[in-house]
Amino acid sequence: MKLKYLSFIFFMVLLFSCKSVPDDLIMFKDLTQGRNLTGTFVNTENSKAVILPGNVLRIVVSSGNVMDAKTYDQFNLLPITPSTPAVSASSGASGEMEFQTYTVDEKGEIDFPKFGKIKVQGLTHFDLEALLLEKLKPHMSDPVVRVSITQNYVKVLGEVEEPGLIEIENRHNYSVVDAIAEAGGITAVGDRKRVKLIREENGRLESVILDLTSSDIFTSPYYYLKQNDILVIDMNSTRRKDAQYGTSDNYKLAVISTIVGALSSTLTIIFLLLDRVSK
Repeated sequence: MKLKYLSFIFFMVLLFSCKSVPDDLIMFKDLTQGRNLTGTFVNTENSKAVILPGNVLRIVVSSGNVMDAKTYDQFNLLPITPSTPAVSASSGASGEMEFQTYTVDEKGEIDFPKFGKIKVQGLTHFDLEALLLEKLKPHMSDPVVRVSITQNYVKVLGEVEEPGLIEIENRHNYSVVDAIAEAGGITAVGDRKRVKLIREENGRLESVILDLTSSDIFTSPYYYLKQNDILVIDMNSTRRKDAQYGTSDNYKLAVISTIVGALSSTLTIIFLLLDRVSK
């Protein structure tokens, strides 16, 4: 009878000596367990890139009517032109005309030629194009407006292959997954379960923890990123232990764990055989 209990004890030791893959290493772990996403709606909050104070806008006005050339010139800032051919060659400038940009002031306005101050904060680039088209129609027969939001970044830091700034410009539906993909993906030691998002909202900072091991991220109000958001991916639990105890110590523990597991397995077999013989 004692042999039976000993066999059970050694079996449990063997079971718990086996290491499983940590949860913070697998993205969307619940999908591997058969969760069905059919009918799930992605949270669309912040899905549109809107203009904010401090954004830099490139606005080019032209016309479908070649006769309007002199007219639309007055609605554009002066183009940037190198002072000498040598400067052009050294800077790698192309033959295309490059226009000056507008910086959105703290009131959310820009100073547009002929029209003066225009409120642009909260508009998408499509909204601003439509607004300027309406203002230009009395002055031109076939106005064309192109707006680009430049120097418009999110930051991805920590355990990704290529940390740094990512320019999102006019892109709508720019998500956490998009940013991580553009940063080259999370490294093997990155923590997918506790991704930190830091956001400035109305002059105040807020932070949340996002769990990329769960498909619930798609329905999170933080799934889509805003300009100036910061994503931070820390080391996962396994890597943090390495840093705390040292790689050599973890190696020793791994070796000891392997030896204990092997001994447990061997002793379990021996006791099972002895138990069978005793019967």
